[in-house]
Amino acid sequence: MTRLNNSDSELAQELGDFPEDDLDIVFTPKECRTLQPSMPEDGVELDSHVRDCVQTYIREWLIEMFHAALGVPHHFVVSQQAGPRQVPGLPEEASRTTLTSSDFDLRSLQPDPRLENLLRHLSPEEFERQNEEARRTNRHAELLALYPAVDEVSREIRPVPDRPKEHLGNRILVKLQTLRFDIEIEPLFACIALYDIKERKKISENFHCDLNPDSLRGFLRSHTPSIDLSTQARSAVFSVTYPSSDIYLVIKIEKVLQQGEIGDCAEPYMVLKESEAGKTKEKIEKLKAQAESFCQRLGKYRMPFAWIPISLTNFFNLSTLEREIPEAEGLNGRKGSTGDKRATLLQARRLSERSLSSEDTYPVSNFKTISLTLNTFFKQEGDRLSDEDLFKFLADFKRSSSLQRRVKTLPGTLKLEISPAPENLGYCLTPELLPVKPFPENRNRPHKEILEFPIREVYVPHTIYRNLLYVYPQRLNFANRPASARNITIKIQFMCGEDPSCAMPVIFGKSSGPEFVQEIYTAITYHNKSPDFYEEVKIKLPAKLTEKHHLLFTFYHISCQPKQGASVETAIGYSWLPILLNDRLQTGCYCLPVALDKLPFHYSIHSPEWVEGHKGVFGVEVQAVSSVHTQDNHLEKFFTLCHSLESQVTFPIRLMDQKITEAALEHELKLSIICLNSSRLEPLVLFLHLVLDKLFQLAVQPMVIAGQTANFSQFAFESVVAIVNSLHNSKDLSKDQHGRNCLLASYVYYVFRLPDPQREVVKPGNIGARVAEVFFLSVGSKLLQSRVISCSNPDITVTQTATDEEVKSIMSSKHFHEELALQMVVSTGMVRESVFKYAWFFFELLIKSMAQYVHNIEKQDNPRRSRFSDRFKDDITTIVSVVTSEIESEQAEKINISLAFFLYDLLSLMDRGFVFNLIKHYCNQLSNKLNSLSTLISMRLEFLRILCSHENYLNLNLFFMTSASAPASPSPSLSSQNSSSCSSFQDQKIAGMFDLSAEYRQQHFLTGLLFTELAAALDADCEGWVQRKAVSAILSLLSSHDLDPRCSKKEVKIKIAALYLPLVGIILDSLPQLHDFTRRTGNPEEEQDSAGAINQNVALAIAGNQFNLRSSGISLVSLPYRQSATLGPDTTRNLLICFLWIMKNADQNLIQKWIADLPSMQLNRILDLLFICVSCFEYKVNKVSTQALQKSRDVKARLEEALLRGEGARGEMMKRCRIPAGNDRSAGLNENLRWRKEQTHWRQANERQDKTKAELDQEALISGNLATEANLIVLDMQENIIQVGNAECRDNLLGGVLKVLVNSLGCDQSTTYLTHCFATLRALIAKFGDFLFEEEVEQCADLCQRVLHHCSSSIDITRTQACATLYLLMRYSFSSTSNFARVKMQVTMSLASLVGKSPEFNEEFLRRSLRTILAYAEEDADMQATPFPIQVKSFMTSVAFIRNFHIEMCLEQVLDLGRPKIAKGYQTSPDLRLTWLQNMAEKHTKRKCYTEAAMCLVHAAALVAEYLSMLEDRNYLPVGSVSFQNISSNALEESAVSDDVLSPDEDGICSGRYFSESGLVGLLEQAAELFSTGGLYETVNEVYKIVIPILEAHRDFRKLTLTHSKLQKAFDSIINKGQKRMFGTYFRVGFYGSKFGDLDEQEFVYKEPAITKLPEISHRLEGFYGQCFGEDAVEVIKDSAPVDKRKLDPNKAYIQITFVEPYFDEYEMKDRVTYFEKNFNLCRFMYTTPFTMDGRPRGELSEQYKRNTILTTMHAFPYIKTRINVIHKEEFILTPIEVAIEDMRKKTQELTAATNQEPPDAKMLQMVLQGSVGATVNQGPLEVAQVFLAEIPADPKLYRHHNKLRLCFKEFIMRCGEAVEKNKRLITADQREYQLELKKNYGKLKENLRPMIERKIPELYKPVVKVHSTRYS
Repeated sequence: MTRLNNSDSELAQELGDFPEDDLDIVFTPKECRTLQPSMPEDGVELDSHVRDCVQTYIREWLIEMFHAALGVPHHFVVSQQAGPRQVPGLPEEASRTTLTSSDFDLRSLQPDPRLENLLRHLSPEEFERQNEEARRTNRHAELLALYPAVDEVSREIRPVPDRPKEHLGNRILVKLQTLRFDIEIEPLFACIALYDIKERKKISENFHCDLNPDSLRGFLRSHTPSIDLSTQARSAVFSVTYPSSDIYLVIKIEKVLQQGEIGDCAEPYMVLKESEAGKTKEKIEKLKAQAESFCQRLGKYRMPFAWIPISLTNFFNLSTLEREIPEAEGLNGRKGSTGDKRATLLQARRLSERSLSSEDTYPVSNFKTISLTLNTFFKQEGDRLSDEDLFKFLADFKRSSSLQRRVKTLPGTLKLEISPAPENLGYCLTPELLPVKPFPENRNRPHKEILEFPIREVYVPHTIYRNLLYVYPQRLNFANRPASARNITIKIQFMCGEDPSCAMPVIFGKSSGPEFVQEIYTAITYHNKSPDFYEEVKIKLPAKLTEKHHLLFTFYHISCQPKQGASVETAIGYSWLPILLNDRLQTGCYCLPVALDKLPFHYSIHSPEWVEGHKGVFGVEVQAVSSVHTQDNHLEKFFTLCHSLESQVTFPIRLMDQKITEAALEHELKLSIICLNSSRLEPLVLFLHLVLDKLFQLAVQPMVIAGQTANFSQFAFESVVAIVNSLHNSKDLSKDQHGRNCLLASYVYYVFRLPDPQREVVKPGNIGARVAEVFFLSVGSKLLQSRVISCSNPDITVTQTATDEEVKSIMSSKHFHEELALQMVVSTGMVRESVFKYAWFFFELLIKSMAQYVHNIEKQDNPRRSRFSDRFKDDITTIVSVVTSEIESEQAEKINISLAFFLYDLLSLMDRGFVFNLIKHYCNQLSNKLNSLSTLISMRLEFLRILCSHENYLNLNLFFMTSASAPASPSPSLSSQNSSSCSSFQDQKIAGMFDLSAEYRQQHFLTGLLFTELAAALDADCEGWVQRKAVSAILSLLSSHDLDPRCSKKEVKIKIAALYLPLVGIILDSLPQLHDFTRRTGNPEEEQDSAGAINQNVALAIAGNQFNLRSSGISLVSLPYRQSATLGPDTTRNLLICFLWIMKNADQNLIQKWIADLPSMQLNRILDLLFICVSCFEYKVNKVSTQALQKSRDVKARLEEALLRGEGARGEMMKRCRIPAGNDRSAGLNENLRWRKEQTHWRQANERQDKTKAELDQEALISGNLATEANLIVLDMQENIIQVGNAECRDNLLGGVLKVLVNSLGCDQSTTYLTHCFATLRALIAKFGDFLFEEEVEQCADLCQRVLHHCSSSIDITRTQACATLYLLMRYSFSSTSNFARVKMQVTMSLASLVGKSPEFNEEFLRRSLRTILAYAEEDADMQATPFPIQVKSFMTSVAFIRNFHIEMCLEQVLDLGRPKIAKGYQTSPDLRLTWLQNMAEKHTKRKCYTEAAMCLVHAAALVAEYLSMLEDRNYLPVGSVSFQNISSNALEESAVSDDVLSPDEDGICSGRYFSESGLVGLLEQAAELFSTGGLYETVNEVYKIVIPILEAHRDFRKLTLTHSKLQKAFDSIINKGQKRMFGTYFRVGFYGSKFGDLDEQEFVYKEPAITKLPEISHRLEGFYGQCFGEDAVEVIKDSAPVDKRKLDPNKAYIQITFVEPYFDEYEMKDRVTYFEKNFNLCRFMYTTPFTMDGRPRGELSEQYKRNTILTTMHAFPYIKTRINVIHKEEFILTPIEVAIEDMRKKTQELTAATNQEPPDAKMLQMVLQGSVGATVNQGPLEVAQVFLAEIPADPKLYRHHNKLRLCFKEFIMRCGEAVEKNKRLITADQREYQLELKKNYGKLKENLRPMIERKIPELYKPVVKVHSTRYS
């Protein structure tokens, strides 16, 4: 490092050196639930196997640790840092005020405070310097601390496996409180156990409980010499691994033996009650006395009495369990059906163990503590006591209550409490009676843990010493025994010899007695020669068992009646069962013979007299729960043979039923190793740790057997592979997220340790005659690990020295890691396949063994390069190559990840150059193997993400060799570094620092690889998820640097940022692919889902977002090269934050130099990027972060625990990071908040409802801080571009800079940012004012709108800044009058635009802002001599005037936005008119009035056409508004803007971007879209008739293609939808009353959406005007009769609403053929009012008149508004006969339409027909005929009407006939009767009408004029 300058050298020394102690081996004490670990009894010499087992269970865990230098911490919990920052003001909802003010005098208002230095003379450079100083203060040091975490579970985190621990199922606590019967006469004893009736199995051991009062307990005093506290427990903790609805808690009750059957003894309990007096009391006392005598004599014998079952269905919430199954499976990576419950609850348990909370989340914890009181007991049946009988009883009990009818019951009381067992239950004893932590001093009754007997296998390795034996005597058959043996009991003893004194006190006692006893008696069934037994005898097995240990059963007859001189017990038989058979524990079911005679001294070798001639008459079952005895043949054989090598044994050794000689030992051991995998899975898992330890010992320790060297390495390795394969393939075993078997992961992490290379110790003695033993003293144990036999021939003599040398040469122990690597390399076939399929296990074994090896050798004397042998390195290289060849398999992804973790670990152990070569080789080989580019990049990314998460990542990348201020040297060697200043290097070298060069990739290896993958993912046509993964990898790295306290120094940050400079070039190249955040949609969620590209459509470029104030559709500078967005919004956001991070942390001088040398095009790309950044990091209030992780809380728990409990560098680092690093800031108003995982990004997006207000507020605050900081970085970059960019391209860039600034002003921003942004704007105006006003006209217009918007802000600071900026804008534009005029026009237009639509716009604050601007003008001394102040005052007043008109306009309903005087005012300004029309269009669009919105745009287009026709005469352009008549006749009103008013040459007039050909096309295309949305497809054609010539003239064939496709779509819609479309509904609305002012007596026609009912519009208008005038002051007139104002209340406002229909004259109907034509271009409407001459609305047919009122509107519908004034009204009155004619014509028309409809509609036809000829309505047409046609009218004036009606009926009856015939053709078979009925009714109607139809009025058929014929000759 000699060539580094001093500061760099110090940094490198401080941060860059790898720590010497980067590796550590830690011995961690094993967790123990009990105060003392469970151990065998003291004073016994244990055999090798037991010693090994015990050692395994108590041995410390060995965990490897790696310490970090400077790199990537896996995860951090970042503490909050307080700082004196100002709270960034977030946008507020402006308060609304009532709009009643009409005072235009601004002087009456108090202006806001002004900026003090605004009017001071400052040079632009000084201005910029001050701005920069202000911006640099009070900034967030860490940008990514504010950014939510990456949205995916990090693969680079290896979950820390669960610590091996004792298995505990779902635990329930059962407390017995009361047990008593109606009479208390004797002690009773309870015994509780769990039974599963479905599996027909007892699933727990017994819990014995004594609830007797002291008085009754005293009866047994003589039989209980001592009472240990542990036997006084009354509460038990039961464990259930597999809960189900079939589990029952059975409580059996016993009593002291007495004379009589169970029924006889129970009789008093059924009939007597203690509460009764008299004789009953005497009986009870007598019974009590009898009981006491029985207790004294027979107190140690019991008899069955009663029992009671309790179902636990309700205590296990099974639905909850099932719901948790998928979560458990997902967590453990299980493959298999969710219905498979075999491992479900085990997983649920493990799931809860992973939780960080202190309480277990067991499913059973869903039930609360429940107290039960049971009052009915079932009497025991003496001949049905076995478990089989019990299961039958329970099955009956579950099915129904029939059991209660068949079994006698006893009244009594049992009270007990069942609850979930708390995790830390104080004062509790294990099944071995060991005290569990916590075990308090205040001793009361203890709780007892009851051992579970799970119904199925539980795959959890043994971790504690447990050695229990359970004996279950079942049945005895003495039926054929001649002697008297009726009251039979069995005394059970555990013997260590055959002498009676050899009974061992290892039997667990029952309640209220000693803890351990030497003997136990079974309960007695009175007078039963073949009794069943239900006893459970629990025995603590001695650790060392011999052939002498056996169970002794002594059978007694118990004499219940006291007899003179007779003993209570009479021995009637004996039996025994040896515990060991061939050195193996005997378990299972046995049927033993019974000996009659008293047993002789050596009864095991004598043959006594047997009952029934040695036939088995006694059934007994023996079961063991032992972590010492494997109870598996294969395991027994393996362990026995291993121990025969480790301890001195005599050959031949006996193994089960075979004898093994010394010569056969090697063969048998190899055979047993091979067969290990054949053992059952459960015992293999239970003894997994010991099995693997032994196999690894055999793998590295050569043995000398019978003088020959035996090498078991290959066999041991293959056996390990087979076991690993079995465990992974078992569906019952869980896996972690990487598919690693949890048991193996746990073994490697905690248990595995090197079979240490030990010194050989040869025992002295006669070598020739003896066996020479080699002892290996292991660390922490003195187990003998190997045995060397020199020779078995006593005649051969060998010298001591020779033997030593031989032994040493043979026994030179191999290194485990070398042997393991070798075996992996040389493996073949299926073994090889499995090795690499589950490579993770062997890799982790390698790493842990290497770590221990490195730890054991002297590291200082062994540099990395020489730590490991060359052969070993070759093996590692081979292994990596093999993995590469396996990468095409199904397991590719897992192998890839396993290899990454392996190489990750190797970087801490081996020479890094060697590991880098492996990485390079693997990445290159991967490219050749995989065809799919996405898969290739994805796998390499996963691989690199893991490597880059290394603790020493930065050092591995030689980050201290980057030059933050100068380009890197071409040579990657450290000595060639040069750190002279940036100015001494060529420009291309600076530019080269931002490119991903080969030189960079060589020097910064890992980062170079990662950038290469990112560039490939972005360049290629990859899938979105690959790109997201690539970007996330980079972001994770940057986040880790920001959150790492070691990287907090500015110099370090600059160095690190320099490492990432090539990322800037990659991001700029990917600019066309970025998601465009500038296009907003109405729905915030849509932004997340759609990946919208920036549309090149001209319409959207010029007017695309005109409906949204915040984005005026500014196209990007470099728009042409944007093609399609391939990146999603989240990926883009992540990429952009990376860019901002680099820009923030890199050396600013370097950035400026870089910018200075960039060409203009590149700078424009940077500006485009900044433009997107602004929109991307806009502050979004009340929105859930899109980065919120969609992960369950269980995954959260797993990840957190994996990190938080991980020791070593990762754990240490996180512990360090929880402490605030160097937090010397004083606390301010606002904590400098970070994203904290426990509060934010672990939350799911749909969990918002469960967040507290504080959490939501904090999220909002953090979001605000992120938005502020991101935008300030953008602002810094813009300042750099303005200040540094070269002079030639600066002018080109200013527009781009201004666009970015304007965009940022249109987004929601904090006050902090706005303050700096306005300051930058003022500096720009001051420095480049003339250029901006001349060249950037459109930008200035947008700027005016944004600034004016902020002038109405409710936040004082923002308003002050905006006013100052607006004043400065006007002041600098004054130098050129044309510019000032333009600025005035732009401000006016902006105001018109804002008032109409901005919800935050507040007129009160705007007035104050206008007043403030006036104040500036008055105080500006420099401008007083000019007309500027007067012009400002005049202008402000006119602005206020326009503002007031708009406010007044707001009082009107939204749908009438065009008061005549305002519209007229706008006509003098086409720009304002256009703005107004666009505002109207937006309002209509929001209300879904698409037709009206389209009409607004058509009018706007007509206005633009007028302007264009004046400017230039081009034949393809429309000739002004006349060309728009076919679209709407209303468009002609735009031609009112005549030449004298409109002067296009005048500055500031028609200067908007819309007054151009592209603007015209854009408006029309949008109009066409809206017409199409509104269903007016015919109009779309008319619009495109104007557009197409323009497109043809421009040869825009792409657009023409699109246009014609849209036309085709429109025509298709006309064909398909036709008359199914629904157009508007119309109502006449009249306003009456002085409250309406100008509206009084005005009538309008309102257009409402289709199918609007009268009550709907009535309710809406009444509500609206009710708000204006008060609810009581508005009244709706219910009828449509003419209104008499004299009868109205002058204090009320009246509204009359009438439904109207379009009205056409007959001649019009010829042109209005289609349904569309009858609903378009409407200006005449009609409504009818029925009346009679006497004033009633309705009367008889002959007196019913009708008034038809026809209204003519000012404009035709559809129009730019939804209501139009009525300008003409005419009325026609119809006489009764005319009313009848009209009704009949309508009916006839309906019939004709229904008959001729194509395709025919049978239902419609039948409905109309039924209404015409149906029996029920015959009176309709018939009655009309009878009233008007029965007689010829007397009045000749009515003749013609009479005749018209007659002809109407004639046509009507003809149409009825046609309809009936048509219906006949349409009906189905089931409608024939209906058709006949119709025809019959039609015939009747026709007959009745015939005479009236045929009667003609003769006068009508006389000739009117007589014609005389004259012939001329």
